[in-house]
Amino acid sequence: MRTWGRTGLAVATGLGLLLGTGACTDEPAPQPSPSPSPSTVPTTYSGASPPGLADEPIRYLRGAETTGSGVLDDPLGVRVQPVGDAFLISSSSEQRHILQRAADGATLWEGSRRIDRFTTDRAGEDVFVVAPGSGDEGGTTAAVDAAGNTVWTSALSREDYVNGWVVRRPEGWSPDAPYGAFAIHDLDGDEVWAYEFTEEHTQRAEPEESGTPTADETSASPRPSPTVTVSGANGSPAPEDIDPERTGVPVGAGGDILLLRDGAGTIQARNLSAEGEALWRLGDSAGETAPGGASFERPEPQIVGIFDLPEQEEPQTSPAASAASPSPSPSPSASTSASTSPSPASAPDPRRGVLLRWSYSESESYLSMSELASGALLWSVAEPGYNPIDREFSVTPVAGTIYDAASGTLLLPQRSGETPFIAVDVASGEILWRFESDAERAISPAFALNGYFYGDSRGADDSNFQVVLDADTKDVVSDDLAGYVEAVTDDGHALVVQNRQRFVFAADPDSSG
Repeated sequence: MRTWGRTGLAVATGLGLLLGTGACTDEPAPQPSPSPSPSTVPTTYSGASPPGLADEPIRYLRGAETTGSGVLDDPLGVRVQPVGDAFLISSSSEQRHILQRAADGATLWEGSRRIDRFTTDRAGEDVFVVAPGSGDEGGTTAAVDAAGNTVWTSALSREDYVNGWVVRRPEGWSPDAPYGAFAIHDLDGDEVWAYEFTEEHTQRAEPEESGTPTADETSASPRPSPTVTVSGANGSPAPEDIDPERTGVPVGAGGDILLLRDGAGTIQARNLSAEGEALWRLGDSAGETAPGGASFERPEPQIVGIFDLPEQEEPQTSPAASAASPSPSPSPSASTSASTSPSPASAPDPRRGVLLRWSYSESESYLSMSELASGALLWSVAEPGYNPIDREFSVTPVAGTIYDAASGTLLLPQRSGETPFIAVDVASGEILWRFESDAERAISPAFALNGYFYGDSRGADDSNFQVVLDADTKDVVSDDLAGYVEAVTDDGHALVVQNRQRFVFAADPDSSG
């Protein structure tokens, strides 16, 4: 709320006294000078457009002919979040939101409740979850898609939207007590699968006290390789080493494939188009030990994201062969029956992969990419940093990741270690580059745009500025922009701030990314 300043009040009081004195004399009262009108918000962009964008803006947001100006005029400012091909503009002084299509400014949705989180649907398209209201607003949670459609609502606090499916957890569920009866529904409310998650299937054999590895033993010996176990084909019995009764907590989904974590070092895939049929399970081999009988710590998986992958004409080596080959980093291996193949599921199109981070309590984590439909291992690589274990069964992927689809490069934060960020090629698993120098470490990446990463940086004189990096090479493309790029949509439209105005630019049609 805007308040009056002391100086303004003093000027107004002095002027009143002066007018009163003039009224008692024969001289005319002095007339106050007109207040200067506030400067007009510009409607013309000055300077070169930011990298990856067209030369000229297609429209601006603040002005008599624009929509959403009420939110934009918030005295405390606004926050802007891209949702698909639209901008979600949120007031900073109150719970007021407007979803505006980037290309033409059309209002797609308006709301007055808190935005709980951002997620995706079965196809990977953006969705945001609106928290329950109070009083007349009702206690319902809602999911809204990028077109402004409310695709799901629920008044049950134990129901949650998980990538296009509805998960109903047990009464009194918590991460510390994750067991019980779960039910999976589609968005129409129809139950597609129900199951029981029991503690007996997550019991681990406790290592003997004398077998606890020392730090030297752990660092000197390669860790055991997680194995992928794939179920039988066409409904045939699964191999003995995959227990169909062993389930877990839903933590993500892609298409009709639901991913479950058991909190004991494994993650598995279930086919919701076939009543929860087990497809594959990824985790470490039980009972493996280090030299001298020391037991290894089992890493815990967390979903980094689900990504579109290039089509593979023919794999160079089979997953089993990859497992047999020595690897300098922890490498998941595949274990399948020679006469079986993955059960049919609604195969996502295009080919998709699930990227997992495997975290230890006191060691560097590593990444593995597997095909979502089959579980086949595509690559694995050790990370340079220590990253905490997710013990909350979070349905939100690793925070802080930024993906540039134009180059296929993922920027992944490292919680501790020698670098705050690494850039990974999602197709090959190669670590392309990392932040190393002090100047690079001062960069806070914000988003990707058509082959570039944009971030905020702090100079030696404590000045703040925006920097643009080439996604493939980390080369600085620009650090002296004419405007500040605030947000970018999936179709490449960007919101650029200059002189209190927000301009919308389309993507550069000639950019190769």
